[in-house]
Amino acid sequence: MRVTAPLAAIGAWLVPAMAFACPVCFDANEANRDAYLGTTVVLSLLPLAFIGGIVLVLWARARAQQKAHETSPIVLRAAPEPTGAVSICNVPDDAR
Repeated sequence: MRVTAPLAAIGAWLVPAMAFACPVCFDANEANRDAYLGTTVVLSLLPLAFIGGIVLVLWARARAQQKAHETSPIVLRAAPEPTGAVSICNVPDDAR
């Protein structure tokens, strides 16, 4: 049990060296470097484009609703004139 922790630490320290990993994704082949760069740009801009698309759709909907509201005809209705005394039972005074 005491040997496991040091072996795990040594293994974790040696694994990147054994995998020949590099921190900058460098490759001697020009096409591979261009592919890394293009993929990085696409994956970086994708969330921004998604959020921008949502904002654009919401803005267009709000503008369409505002335009529909501005062009809708305004109908003003006059309040009904009181015809007589109003009672609690809503029966006109004539019918009593």
